[in-house]
Amino acid sequence: MASQHNDMAIYNDEETSIPKHPILDLNDPYLLIDVRQADESRKPRRIGGEFKRQRMNKDLTQRYNISNDEAYELLKENRQSKVRSTIGQLSIEHTMPATRLQTPYYRTRLSKTEARSFHRPSMNFPPDSEIRFTKIKTRKKKHMRGKDIQTIFDKTHTLSLNDNSNFVLMEYSEEHPYVLSNFGMGSRIINYYRRNSPDDDSRPKSELGELQVLMQHDRSPFWNFGSVPSGETVLALYNRMVRAPIFRHTPKSTDFLVIRNSDSRGAYYFIRTVPHLFVVGQTFPVVDVPGPHSRKVTTASKNRLRMVCYRVARRRENGRISVKDISPHFPENNDMQNRQKMKEFMSFQKEKERGYWQMKPGEMVPDETAIRAMVTPETVCLLDSMQVGVRYLEDAGYGKAVEEDDEDDDKDGMSVEQQLAPWTATRNFINATSGKAMLKLHGEGDPSSRGEAFSFVRTSMKGGFKAIGESVDEKLDAAKLKALGGHSYNVARQQASYEEAIDRIWKAQQTSLNNPEENLHLDMEDIQGDDNQDDLFQTPRSETVTPAPWGGMNGDDEIASQFSRLSQGNTKNKLLKIFRDVQRPDGTIEKQAPIVIKDPKIIRMYLRRRLEIDTENIA
Repeated sequence: MASQHNDMAIYNDEETSIPKHPILDLNDPYLLIDVRQADESRKPRRIGGEFKRQRMNKDLTQRYNISNDEAYELLKENRQSKVRSTIGQLSIEHTMPATRLQTPYYRTRLSKTEARSFHRPSMNFPPDSEIRFTKIKTRKKKHMRGKDIQTIFDKTHTLSLNDNSNFVLMEYSEEHPYVLSNFGMGSRIINYYRRNSPDDDSRPKSELGELQVLMQHDRSPFWNFGSVPSGETVLALYNRMVRAPIFRHTPKSTDFLVIRNSDSRGAYYFIRTVPHLFVVGQTFPVVDVPGPHSRKVTTASKNRLRMVCYRVARRRENGRISVKDISPHFPENNDMQNRQKMKEFMSFQKEKERGYWQMKPGEMVPDETAIRAMVTPETVCLLDSMQVGVRYLEDAGYGKAVEEDDEDDDKDGMSVEQQLAPWTATRNFINATSGKAMLKLHGEGDPSSRGEAFSFVRTSMKGGFKAIGESVDEKLDAAKLKALGGHSYNVARQQASYEEAIDRIWKAQQTSLNNPEENLHLDMEDIQGDDNQDDLFQTPRSETVTPAPWGGMNGDDEIASQFSRLSQGNTKNKLLKIFRDVQRPDGTIEKQAPIVIKDPKIIRMYLRRRLEIDTENIA
């Protein structure tokens, strides 16, 4: 007997042998085969006391409720709500000097001169001195294969451009960016490419940078302040502090780079051609700059002192240190302040002559890897930006800068300088990227002063944003709504106008920074003929008042502060009188009648040109 499940057969006893491969013959009289249907082979299940049988061919639409699936399909088309992890989490490697916060590049406190000339150190050349260029060194690629960044660049002299290594020269379009990377810190060049369709498998190749492919539904890497169109590639400068679009240009054959290295024996000069040149657009902060009295500043200061104490203790055989060993690293603190911080993680032991500090009982000095993780190079850069903002406000006459802890505080009583402080402006932008705030976008605070960059000044979300060139119909509609007791603005119309302004500014920046032509300065005729420019803005365009190291011109703080006040001042309802002395043919000096200028655009242009001329003539 056999069934269709086990395929077994029973043969007659008269047969003396059994074949190796049994054959099932349906005509064999000694073979009994029972055929069952597929439905009868399953046993019914008992549910609720009744027998129910599931049918395999039942339609899925009858088994599940799919009435709201159309609403879920709409979410797939919203690019603002879907972000892949590959866009926002890219690894950034730093060199060894940056990781261990090498002195003197990573300071605990900036002096007045350093804060005013932030990333613009003065360079003096003795007159009538001879400069000789040294031959660049040769570094072979085989010596760097298979090694990580910290092994290749383990010391400060390896980060110089006095060898044949490749480099990229980047010029910031902003005069004073909010946050800048420090010595030895790493960044990435990312080529963002958005697919035309789901079947688009193209991967555009580029000489520099790495490729990141965006799907059609992926959010822009520049959040809602920039876009990557389908089928196009947008280059970006990427690190843990900022993200900015970059634009490639062809270096001229007459341009070159001079490197000066100084040591105890003197200065050495090297000259190199520029292989790659990029212009960096407006930088978008990824993290906010901490306020001058915030908890982040206090925590970073304590951790920085821990790092120094642990490193000094590791070098001592007995692990004993004194306050005098720590004081040179923190010139802004006195011995009493250092002792108060050291009490939190070390214990003081008294001796006959003097005492010493050592680790608390049961605790060990951390290894170097744990020490380096206490304070990152990005934290030091953010603290430097905070100190620059404090120095700028104090020079502007605001006294001690105080952080605004409440993000919802009324900003109407604050001046433009206070609203553009690094800790306020970066927080405004980050909140705007998440939809928690709105920015003015144009007017005061625009680094370009030409509508080619965003102003990070915060405005109210309840009708505070004013679009450029608001039509008469929109003003009449707002007046009607207000007369009827409703809002004086339309939420949908304001949001659409806000997004339109962002797109217009983004495209204007791309067009301007992609232009290979030079000296695109407006002449006086263009300024006089452009009468409707000020009507586009609610406030007259002025020179950027971004918190910046005013006084960075050759260390002359007095001259720099004078010109900064001229460039910062609002020229609305002000006059400019120009007094000139003319020399006659007989040699006498004649004073001309003063020239009075009332046009604010001409006043700004004149002050800008006057500043350039006086800067060039500084000895």
